[in-house]
Amino acid sequence: MRKLILVLVEAAVELVPRSILNHPSVRADAVRRGKRPSEILLDRSYHHAAMKDLPESWKRGRPDIAHFFLLEALGSPLNKRGMLETYLHLRDDRVIWFNPETRLPRVYDRFKGLIEKLYKEPIVEADGRILLRMERKSLSDLISELKPDLKLLLSEEGERISWRELGDLILLHENPMIMIGGFPRGDFRKETVEAADRLISIWPEVLEAWIITSRILSITEMRLFGDHR
Repeated sequence: MRKLILVLVEAAVELVPRSILNHPSVRADAVRRGKRPSEILLDRSYHHAAMKDLPESWKRGRPDIAHFFLLEALGSPLNKRGMLETYLHLRDDRVIWFNPETRLPRVYDRFKGLIEKLYKEPIVEADGRILLRMERKSLSDLISELKPDLKLLLSEEGERISWRELGDLILLHENPMIMIGGFPRGDFRKETVEAADRLISIWPEVLEAWIITSRILSITEMRLFGDHR
């Protein structure tokens, strides 16, 4: 394996939809953060009352999932060895690329502020280097661009395989892509499922996205660096 491509797909990250901008819970949150309602991320923790009539509301408003996922990925030994590419695929078909050297904010509100900034200025730079980049791009566009030689989608509906089998699959390919759902509950879109070569499951119960991420990284790292002293 040369590099593992890790993608949080259909991530529940989006700006507050126009239809609920004037809801009291949204306006109160915007005032609290010193921003316009149209400039803040939809967040169920603050906007639950406003979200009840949104289409697929059960899949939306959870940027915290992306935050935990990114902290796991960018802080991992695999990333520090330059063997990981990390992406968020958002539900509105935008993709965010993260430079492996990006130091992600640990404070949740600061993380949300960073993503909100990307909606205004789609590139974040520091010292002449691009740290984050947001582009309008579908999952199929991303796959066409990266050309992974294996595409696995983690799903409780997938074929159950052992952790050892997963490690073998990953290491037998040069640029494998692992896709993990970035929403709290519900089903993947048809096009997401069709983009994968295989749907797999590594545990008999539903696991949260960041737990799956940590296990996949650990499985890969143990196979690559297991004898490291």
